[in-house]
Amino acid sequence: MAQVTATSYPVSYTTTGTINGTKYKNAIGKGADTAAVSGNDYSNGGSSSTATISYAFEFPDIPEDAEIDSVTCQVKGHLENTSKSTANLQLYAGSTAKGTQTKFTSTSAQTITVTAGSWTRAEIDTMTLRFTIGYYGGLINGATVTVTYTWNDVKYQITISNQTSITVTANPAEVSQGKSSEIIADSITGLTITDNGTDVTSQFVEKQEEGYSYTVDEVGSYGFSLNSNGYYQSDNKGVSKTAAVSRVNIHVPVAATVTFTFINYAEESYDFGVFGNVDTALNTNYYSAGSSGATITDSSYKLACNTSTHNKSSTQTLTYSITAGDHFIDVKYSKDDASDAHNDTLQFKVAITLDEPFTPSTYYSYTITNVQTNHTITVTSGSTGPVFYEKGSSGSWSIGVTVQSGYKKVNGAWTIVSDISTLFDTGTHYVKGN
Repeated sequence: MAQVTATSYPVSYTTTGTINGTKYKNAIGKGADTAAVSGNDYSNGGSSSTATISYAFEFPDIPEDAEIDSVTCQVKGHLENTSKSTANLQLYAGSTAKGTQTKFTSTSAQTITVTAGSWTRAEIDTMTLRFTIGYYGGLINGATVTVTYTWNDVKYQITISNQTSITVTANPAEVSQGKSSEIIADSITGLTITDNGTDVTSQFVEKQEEGYSYTVDEVGSYGFSLNSNGYYQSDNKGVSKTAAVSRVNIHVPVAATVTFTFINYAEESYDFGVFGNVDTALNTNYYSAGSSGATITDSSYKLACNTSTHNKSSTQTLTYSITAGDHFIDVKYSKDDASDAHNDTLQFKVAITLDEPFTPSTYYSYTITNVQTNHTITVTSGSTGPVFYEKGSSGSWSIGVTVQSGYKKVNGAWTIVSDISTLFDTGTHYVKGN
């Protein structure tokens, strides 16, 4: 299925918290007794006396799972005496200082910006503005904190059922004479598929996948080809100083056992087959003869058939255990620079057994009945141009759209959403992404 990305809008919000009309001066001699700091007593106490007031801000409209983008703070006020007063300002999250400290610098009214630093959503709930005043003191006439946050900033993956991926490589695509006659689609909903201009959509047959597959591909100058007995057989028979190397590419949906049934019947110790380890490449060089047989130059392999134990005309087996996914196993038949013997080949068959339960997927198949001439397969989607999708009041999606998976970003970290469909607003349109 095709996957696109959609985002719900809007995603950015701004809210403010303020204190207004409150005028506090330093009460000299009262120390840090916050409750007492409201008078205008400049005559008592020493020049080192200070007092601290903390102003709290509340933002009840910020959702708990919002991500805080920025915080700014502006404070209005002034000093009583520039030569004898101090009035420091700083934002705090609980007992933790945030941003940097600043201060009033004039006896005239001024508005200064307090550097706020970065904040998490949890820290916003404990925000205060700390006003530390000493000696002749100063006043705060008001302060405003502005918080910009992102909410519902979600990455959505959507499965679109009116599009499909098929085995042809272009649209239109040509199936040439002598080529495979099967066209495969993982869905035909909302599609019109024509074969040489004839609508064949209704001729697609529903099938179920086997769950595993493999191919044998040539790696070196020589490889392995299917013989009349159904074995892949090395192609370098009778050709000295060569190596036939093929790669068995395997796909399994769950853990599996791969079994090679093979026949290695050649000049003992000098011409022989080698089976590589899983996902480890064998080199494409032949093995040169030595005083006691050919020397193997591959650094890693599972089995070398260079002794009488494995050099015989009867069949033998070799098994591999592999995990779910895509893997490869290289198979090699090397010939040294001298004689040939016996049938001078390595031959093998591949069998795959799934080791865990597996529920196969459904797909749709159309078989061309006459492949004597070229066929042009054309796939037409049921919709054209920009496509909008809407979640209806019943919770269903228009145009056959279903929500597949999604992640929500909270405080800089992406978190998986178990039921992402609930995060889309009912009746809101979402445009298909690229």
